[in-house]
Amino acid sequence: MRLLLNGEGPTDLGECGNAQGRCEGADFKQGAMTKLIIQLLEPLLGYSLADFPDSFSYVSETVLCDETKAMPRRLQPARGKKKGAEMGYFYGNAMTLGRMAINLAHEAGEAVVAVFFRDTDGTRSSHAGLWADKWQSVCDGFNAAEFEHGVPMLPKPKSEAWLLCVAGANPGGSCVHLEDLSGNDASPNSAKAQLDAALGHHHGGNELADWLANQHVDAGRLETMPSFQAFHQALTHAVRTLPH
Repeated sequence: MRLLLNGEGPTDLGECGNAQGRCEGADFKQGAMTKLIIQLLEPLLGYSLADFPDSFSYVSETVLCDETKAMPRRLQPARGKKKGAEMGYFYGNAMTLGRMAINLAHEAGEAVVAVFFRDTDGTRSSHAGLWADKWQSVCDGFNAAEFEHGVPMLPKPKSEAWLLCVAGANPGGSCVHLEDLSGNDASPNSAKAQLDAALGHHHGGNELADWLANQHVDAGRLETMPSFQAFHQALTHAVRTLPH
């Protein structure tokens, strides 16, 4: 099995170390969210993907957007009920990632799971359906590509909230309240500021990834956060339905 990952940068899924927007294997510098995925997949696979770096392929947000814009209009099916430019962004880029995953599966001769990561970045004033709209737009994009093993990874409000739960926020209790934190980094009580405080200082991408790799991830506790639960269920389903 191979993972095709698409994210925003070094502090989430990671980045390419080859100064390119696409990479695989040793050229992919794994971020904290990739370390999280590795831990979540180990009980499903029976082995750790940490031991198989060649199982990872990565495409940057910039490259994915460029590929989407370059796609001929005839290959861009109508989305149906339109929800604005932002939802079109999620839909179009997920469709492109799905097509990339299909091509990668043919080239590599093995099954591929694609993960589309974006922070939701909503605030308490955002309308209640914002996260759901983004999630559905990603799912619709994968469906338009006719790719069945695509996984939306949309932390609410952003990945720092999930990491706060791993770091032990509200020990022994639910982490659902962390989804109400501000996704605006300029806010003094933002998810990012609270994670920095919990870890003692600001962690860059590499440091955050190393920290996460050494944590025991309690998936059950993380699942008290609906955005994580949806992701974990989608990831599990994608892996369990892969062709053997």
